[in-house]
Amino acid sequence: MFATDLQTDKTIYDVDYEKSAVIIGNEANGVSQAVRKLANEHIKIPMMGKTESLNAAVATGVILYEINRRKLGK
Repeated sequence: MFATDLQTDKTIYDVDYEKSAVIIGNEANGVSQAVRKLANEHIKIPMMGKTESLNAAVATGVILYEINRRKLGK
C-alpha cells in the first residue's frame, strides 16, 4: 500500500507498483497519520519550481498514468 506524502524523498518513479493500492490524501491535509502508519511506502510526485501540491484528482491521474505506463511497457 502506497500513501502520498510530501515529506518523503521517494517519488512515483522510485517504486514497484506490482499488486498495490495507492491512497491519495486531500489537498489541505494529505492522508491521516493512521493511514501513513499503515502504508508500506510513502511516495510523492516530483514537482518543478515552487509548486507544493496538486488537486487530489489530478494527482491520482498522474500516479495512475505512471502505473499504466509501466504495465504497458512490459
